[in-house]
Amino acid sequence: MSSEKSTVTAPQYRFSDLIDVPAFARMLESFFEATGIPNGVVDADGELLCLAAGENACTAFHRANPAAAESCRDSNIAIMHDLREGRVAGGLCEHGLMDYATPVVIEGRQLATLFLGQVLHTPPDMEFFREHARKFGFDEEAYLKSIAAIPVVDKDQLQKLMVVMVEMAKMLAASGLARLRQTALEHDLHEHAERRIQLEDILDSSPIAIGWSNSKNQIEYVNRQFTHLFGYTLDDLPDIEAWYRLAYPDQRYREMVVDPWIKEVALTRHTGATLPDLEANVTCKDGAVLRVVTRTTWVGKRQLVNFTDITDRWVSEQRKQAHDAMLEMVAKGAELTEVLNAIVRQIQSEDKTARCSVLLLDAEGKHLLTGASPDLPAFYNEAINGVEIGPGVGSCGTAAYLGQRVIVEDIQTHEYWKPYSKLAAKAGLRACWSEPILSSRGKVLGTFAIYHDEPRIPRSLDIERIGFAASLAGIAIENRYAYEELERRAYSDYLTGLANRRYFLEQAEIELSRALRYNRELSILMLDIDHFKHVNDTYGHKVGDIVLQKLSSICQATLRDVDIVGRIGGEEFAVLLPETGSEQAWEAAERLRTAIETAHVTLNDGLPLHFTASFGVTTFTEKDANIDMLLNQADQALYQAKGEGSNRTCVYQG
Repeated sequence: MSSEKSTVTAPQYRFSDLIDVPAFARMLESFFEATGIPNGVVDADGELLCLAAGENACTAFHRANPAAAESCRDSNIAIMHDLREGRVAGGLCEHGLMDYATPVVIEGRQLATLFLGQVLHTPPDMEFFREHARKFGFDEEAYLKSIAAIPVVDKDQLQKLMVVMVEMAKMLAASGLARLRQTALEHDLHEHAERRIQLEDILDSSPIAIGWSNSKNQIEYVNRQFTHLFGYTLDDLPDIEAWYRLAYPDQRYREMVVDPWIKEVALTRHTGATLPDLEANVTCKDGAVLRVVTRTTWVGKRQLVNFTDITDRWVSEQRKQAHDAMLEMVAKGAELTEVLNAIVRQIQSEDKTARCSVLLLDAEGKHLLTGASPDLPAFYNEAINGVEIGPGVGSCGTAAYLGQRVIVEDIQTHEYWKPYSKLAAKAGLRACWSEPILSSRGKVLGTFAIYHDEPRIPRSLDIERIGFAASLAGIAIENRYAYEELERRAYSDYLTGLANRRYFLEQAEIELSRALRYNRELSILMLDIDHFKHVNDTYGHKVGDIVLQKLSSICQATLRDVDIVGRIGGEEFAVLLPETGSEQAWEAAERLRTAIETAHVTLNDGLPLHFTASFGVTTFTEKDANIDMLLNQADQALYQAKGEGSNRTCVYQG
């Protein structure tokens, strides 16, 4: 059997021969819907195979205008020149948008080109595009609206997306090429069934993992690639049953996923129906788990089987789904613990022997708090919750302190775990790899840890997996913190951290309604820093801000937790005192006034600056009272206090 007859090379085929074009087009359309980035694929002959773009500024304006379209052609020529050099091409067109293209190369030959664009790397300069609209006579409003819809994507992120898309295209094409080679190989097997020695030489040089069994289900042959991929040799596999037990050690998984396929394959031998593929997880000799597509065919009485490793593609798809699901959970306002638990479950689904945890660094940046660890014992989680970070504080405490990955292959012998070795042994933990979770600015937010119940050295796939998990957790944590900060800003004063005017009035209305409903007392204080203008004029507004912040901290330290303090404006503050009568309110105001009177802030020259405040007090008595009325009464009392010499408390007399 000649090697020419059984060898299929990429140059004999077009890109469309190697992939399912409609399925690939759907994938590109999904990519466009998820990112908003227009994209398309053109084969080596210039034929457009797929396009996912929708209506955009280029189709509606640039290419629809003859003068503007000329610039588009110039940009295309420049990109095609770079492509001929075999490199990623990209550039800024005259219309201010970025276009990118990259070749899809299979076995040294460019079979297609992937285009991404048009996008922006920074928010659009609307003045530039407004002038552009006037230059070419575009409808200005419609044109600017279309520009605003163009996605803004970081350059590095876009290039990473291009790499992912091209690698996926290459993977699909390579898989198609493997199928064609398999078909050619099967043809050769039918023609040369008795020339086994020559056939084995051919199969041993194949990049595809291949084996065959006889009519007694004895495995007669596996090629070099099979052993390279899975680690098993022919001596490990006396028969097919031995292969199934080793490759699929989980009996339940074997019964649910593999056994139905085995029965279906057996039926096709008699019916002549198309043989089904099996996509399943295969356990290798070293314990690694690969995602593999198994294809089989009957050659006389022998069963020829080939195995394609699709782990990278499968993991990529699983992680994209996990990433999208995480973003959806964040968008719907799911609790951070729920999101982090979902990430932990995803990583544990990729490695069934792993138990994972997320620890969050506290606001002070000194202690780790439990974020998510659904499969670690409760006593273990309780013991490490609140642990102070530092060198030698287990894997996670050290990783958080150093901001670097920490790999501990054996907990019982590693110096970092000496204080915690008994705790880990009780929890059944022997290995711990910890990755710091970083914000987009490189700040440590926490750690993601992968535990195993036996000593273990991480493989490259494990390192990639923990890095992905930490990155995904970082996005979730940072999004949650940003959301909480936005919430805080919505109801708090930016300078003092107290309730702002709007939030104070909302809470005051709620408390007044409660007082009316349950016939309870309610008082309001108004206070104003005495001679605050003099402070600003003499020492500057920066010192004035420090005085305001000092007064705020005094209020929070002096008043009850149920009392609500708000900055109403400038140096004027209000305090809501639930279930407080007139006399108690006056006493609260006096305590606060005295605390302010005895406090000070320190100036740059080290000298103290003392300040005082005046108070007005009112108590809710009328059934038809409202918050505006009560604030006005307290303000009148405050005005009286100011008029009587400041640094005093006056009660509204009605």
